[in-house]
Order: sequence, then C-alpha cells, then structure tokens
Amino acid sequence: MICNNCNHENEEGAKFCTNCGANLQDTEEKEVIVAEEPSVDVIEEDSVQEEADWYYVSNNASTGPFPKSQMIEFVQNGTLKATTYVWKTGMEDWILLKNSELSSYLPQTTSQESYSYSANTNYGTNGGIAPIRERSIVLNILLTIVTCGIYEFVWLYLMAKDINELEVSQNEPMSMDPMMAVLLTIVTCGLYQIYFFYKAGKSVSRLHSKYPVGDNSALLAILGCLAPIISMAILQDSINSIVHYGE
Repeated sequence: MICNNCNHENEEGAKFCTNCGANLQDTEEKEVIVAEEPSVDVIEEDSVQEEADWYYVSNNASTGPFPKSQMIEFVQNGTLKATTYVWKTGMEDWILLKNSELSSYLPQTTSQESYSYSANTNYGTNGGIAPIRERSIVLNILLTIVTCGIYEFVWLYLMAKDINELEVSQNEPMSMDPMMAVLLTIVTCGLYQIYFFYKAGKSVSRLHSKYPVGDNSALLAILGCLAPIISMAILQDSINSIVHYGE
C-alpha cells in the first residue's frame, strides 16, 4: 500500500506508514465539480396577429370584420357561398366570393354547381333554397280591391322579393329592398311606387330567360301614375313568365 503522504510503499493491510507514520486509512477525497451548463431559454417569436379586414353580406347587411383564416373556414363549412358578396380593406367595391382570392377555397362541387332556377325552386337571398312560384294576377287584383288597396302593399312586397330571388339565382346584385319599397311608397303617398315600377321593369328585363321579357320600365312608370294596379299586373305577368319558362 502506497502512502499518500510520502509515497513510501508499505505492506498490504498496514494501518500506518512505517516511514512517516501517516494514517494509511485516510484517503484524500477529490471533489469533482461538474459545471452545469447554463440553461438557455428559447424564446419563441410571437406570431404576428392576423389583421381582420374581411367583410361579407348576410341578410342584406355587412358582417365583419374577420381575418382571412376565419373567412376560409366560413367558405369550407358552407357559411359563405360562391355568390356571397365579400369585401376587404383596399377594394373599390363588393365582389362575388367566386371572383375573389377566396375562390380557391370553395369546395370542388361548388365550382360545378349551376345556379339556375326552375318553376319550383331557386337560390334564396340567405344562400339556401327558396321557393319561387307563379302568383295569380286575378287573385291579387281581387284582394287589392276587397281590402280597399291595402293588399297592394303586400303584393308589391312579394314582387320585390321575387325579383331579388331571381337576381341572386343569376349571380346579379339585388336591386331593391322589399320592405323599404313598401315603406317609401306609404311615406310618399304612392310617389315612390312610380319609381319602383320603373326600376323593377329594368331589373326584370336584365334577367336571362327562355321567355323574352322586354324593357317595359317606361310603360310601367307611366301606368303607375294613372292606374298602379295595371302596372302591378304587367310586372307580375313578366315575373310569372320567367319563373314558368326558366332560363
């Protein structure tokens, strides 16, 4: 056994060094200090918050703003359709979703859909299927006479609503608000109704149909001054023809 003090070699099992008398049982412990590597905190960069600058039209009112990721989700889950009007900061005007940068996220089946209408069904203003049916001219005239003209406001509302539905089915912007048309007609004591006939005549003439509907806007406006119920009948006949014959 070698003495740690004087390096003298002693007999195995000796307790003390025969040269210097040092205790051979005491061994010098050497501390090994392991330096811990300093922990490095990895700081992740905060993702830049996405700007919410998208809007869409729902029930004739703009809704938003939403970030692009949220709009994509709306497109994929069916909330937004190809014919939904959208707008974002920087655009000059509202455009159809199918004409925007969001169109690439439309489902495959959507791009192949035909937005045509028939005598029984049509695409409504809420993006779903809404019924468009022919309305009896004779019955509407009788109801107007029996109610002393009150039903005429209901008839006007229904025609404005049907025109809107037909426009949406052909990817055209809606030209009038049915309720506003009725209210303005009442407030102006019937004067606005003359303008309504003119505008409705223009709108109907722009619709695509197998039945040729001419531009009767001027005639409807003139008759609206003299006999509004005649203008109502002519306009309803044009709507019925488009619904009956389809595109």
